[in-house]
Amino acid sequence: MAITESNLGKYPYVTLVETKDYLSINSTTHDGRLANVINYACGVVEHYIEREVLANNYSETFDGGYSSVFASRLPLANVHSVFEYNGTRYESLNPPAADGLLVDQDSDNHTITTNGDTHITTRVKKFGQSSVYFDGNGDYLSASNGDDWWFDTEDFTIDLQARFSSFSASQVLVEQYQDANDFWQFRYNAVEGLQFRVVDAGTEVMNVAHAATSGYTANTFHHLAVSKSGTSLKLFRDGSQIGSTATIAKTVDAPNFSGELLIAKSGNTTPAHFTGYMDELRISKSAHYTDAFDTPEYQHLTDDETKLLLHFEGANAAVDVNDTHASQEEFVFKKDTGEISRNTGSGAGYQKLTLQGPKAFQNFPQAIRVNYRAGYESGNVPQDLKLATLDYIKLLHKEEQDRSGFALAGESVTRPALAANFPPHIKRVLDLYRIIE
Repeated sequence: MAITESNLGKYPYVTLVETKDYLSINSTTHDGRLANVINYACGVVEHYIEREVLANNYSETFDGGYSSVFASRLPLANVHSVFEYNGTRYESLNPPAADGLLVDQDSDNHTITTNGDTHITTRVKKFGQSSVYFDGNGDYLSASNGDDWWFDTEDFTIDLQARFSSFSASQVLVEQYQDANDFWQFRYNAVEGLQFRVVDAGTEVMNVAHAATSGYTANTFHHLAVSKSGTSLKLFRDGSQIGSTATIAKTVDAPNFSGELLIAKSGNTTPAHFTGYMDELRISKSAHYTDAFDTPEYQHLTDDETKLLLHFEGANAAVDVNDTHASQEEFVFKKDTGEISRNTGSGAGYQKLTLQGPKAFQNFPQAIRVNYRAGYESGNVPQDLKLATLDYIKLLHKEEQDRSGFALAGESVTRPALAANFPPHIKRVLDLYRIIE
């Protein structure tokens, strides 16, 4: 990725407060000048080390035919997705777990049954190459009963991307239905907005609702989530908490119902089936959201607590829907070097070794598309890099960079000539972070 296409210097990684503390400045008189100096210094340092310091999201395309490709930005924080051209279309490769480690193989992917005219479509999607379409007339997905839908008294999260055709009627998104007196249900309620409820033996034991139907836009993807953390049950729409928080006793549980998991359908005749497009459905045995958050920008990654993960990836009009929460990872990556490797493992998760060497990506030009996050998150910038930048800011602020010496604690010191416009003690640190192609 060329330097001219980057944002070098756009996001300062040293704050005004940190700078004033380092320079022992209490006055606000020169805050404007200091801010300009900070922006300039961070830009100069980033151009020298040839990378952005603060974490950001990037997308790169590489030629295939190699066993590994290398991201331009370092260090890798995470690889959101890798798409590989197979001669016909780009296919999404199964990623490692959310922390970059290998996927826990103790569980199995669920078999998803397609009902009615449910099908994959590439015409409309939120992430990846496709989504799934339900026409509201008998279309739905189902998975057999199992402990993965039993939340008990523990934390859980259900979230998805939904593009409703209309909000005129109540519509079920996800439900486990045993009978009319025993079920849990995540739905849009035409009177109360987004809602999650649990009914046990005819008694409602959990219920949290938006209590409003405003802010929902038809034919637009909304990220919708219900998340339980301890005794708190919350609803979220597009990263914002909506409605009030339901407080439930720790002993109140979502029982172990015996019914199937239903997607886009209610076990009752009402509410209506969901009509529209759905993408990125995830069910987890953990609380992913406890407060407002940034709306997801990429496909979900799995982890040990994820029990269902549907990306709805496939060719246009395909009818197969696959759960990938426990799939063998098809690529792995190294954070320090930025290496992203094509992975082919055995059932035990070991790389298969052959006389031909490691498996390579498909040998097509521009065959590999990688979405990743790289850099240091705010608050985690290496201290030596930050101190070197602060010292450079100090030189700029005091206009000492061309002086041959200075006094420190009463001791006269002769400074060597500057190298590459940085004093040697600063350049020594920056060289540790410099990327040389």
